[in-house]
Amino acid sequence: MKRRLTLLFVGSAIFSLTLVLFYNWFFPDVLPLASTEPQSIWRFEAAFVVTSIAWIAASVSALSAVGLLLLHYSRRHADIEGR
Repeated sequence: MKRRLTLLFVGSAIFSLTLVLFYNWFFPDVLPLASTEPQSIWRFEAAFVVTSIAWIAASVSALSAVGLLLLHYSRRHADIEGR
């Protein structure tokens, strides 16, 4: 289980970083919705989708890191009490 959580953590962290770099490279000029300057709606919607997926991947990465820490602590705690 520890190996699977580690792969999930590393994979989602790399995927999140890749999406953030993709967003900064392809959508550097997308403005917030409250902006008064005209912008193409498809670029705004695509930037929103990429940002949402990046945040979800970052959340999965953070939750798997917390799971790894809890798994490590619970095994260590069980080893100490077992002796």
